[in-house]
This record gives sequence, structure tokens and C-alpha cells, in this order.
Amino acid sequence: MIDPKTVTNYNRSEAELQEWLLYCICVAGKKSEIETRKLDSFLRDQALPKASWRFGTHLKPFDLIRTLLNSDKLLRQLEKHRIAPYKQRYNSFVDAVRLLPDDLSQVTIDDLQSVRGIGTKTSRFFLTHSREDCDEPILDTHILRFLHDMGNDVPLATPQNPAKYARIAEVFKIYAWSVNKSVADLDLEIWTKYSATT
Repeated sequence: MIDPKTVTNYNRSEAELQEWLLYCICVAGKKSEIETRKLDSFLRDQALPKASWRFGTHLKPFDLIRTLLNSDKLLRQLEKHRIAPYKQRYNSFVDAVRLLPDDLSQVTIDDLQSVRGIGTKTSRFFLTHSREDCDEPILDTHILRFLHDMGNDVPLATPQNPAKYARIAEVFKIYAWSVNKSVADLDLEIWTKYSATT
């Protein structure tokens, strides 16, 4: 199960990277502690044969999704475990297993953004906390509030314009470097502080 307070891990296995991507999809715009439990329940469902790679059955998250797709049960399982919005999560899970390789260790931002439901923020969230050589800011509400509190003129919601996103991301990178922290470490520190107050 993903621990929302310690998401940075540069040594995930193939199965763990798949779980991490599904987590990144599920928590977009949601409370991470709640979505973590829902995803874990989905991956560990004992009603499904060989439901989880964690129990030694070697059925990895992407294989589980493929199995559910082949038996027309994916949408029902998403509903059962309340992984909503159902149609959006269904589309994202389907695209992930059809468009991405099982080994996610080398996927790019563009690869990730080919999946419906994965945009600028989610793609960077996945990479920054799973790949040491990726130090890209994730402009969520916590980071934007932090930058605003530091006196920067930033929007309250994640900018959808790529140029505006890049400009604000650069401000955050410069700040991280100025305090001798990686973007991932500062991001997690800010998330921990600001999520406690919301």
C-alpha cells in the first residue's frame, strides 16, 4: 500500500511502479489517505482469483486490470471499491495498460500524458517521486499556496497553459535549489505542512 506521507521511492519494482501510477491517477483532485485505501482494496480484492501480486500470485496491477477487462468486470470493480469518477478512472486504467509498457521505469512525460486523465501535474507527480533524475515540480494547490505565501503572483488552481505551468515550475525549482533541497523533498515537505491545515 502506498503511504501518502512517504511517496518518494526511486527503487520501485515493476509491480510497484504500476501501483504507483494507478495511485497517481486515483489521487488527482482527491484526498490521498482515502484514495490509498480504495486502491489497496481494489488491488487486494479476495473475491477475485489471484487478485494481487502481493500475495505471491504474480498478478501485477496491470495484469489485474487486463484480467478484469477481459471478463468485463473492470467497471464493476471500480464501483465496488468506490474508485470514482468511474468512467474517468476506467478510461485511465484502460489507457494505462494499452498505451504504456508494463515496465514504467523509462516512460516519459509525453508517454504518460497519452493516457486519458493524466495531465501535466499527474505525469510529473509520477516521475518526480519515482525517478531520481526527474526533478519537476508538481503544481498542486499546496505548492501554489506556498508560492503565493512566499509573495509570488500565482493562480490558485493548477495552470493548464503549458507555458504558464513551466514559468511557475521554474520559480519553484529555483526556490528548492536556493534552500539546498530537491524538488521532490521540498514538494513532500510542503504537502505535509499544508495538507495538515486543510
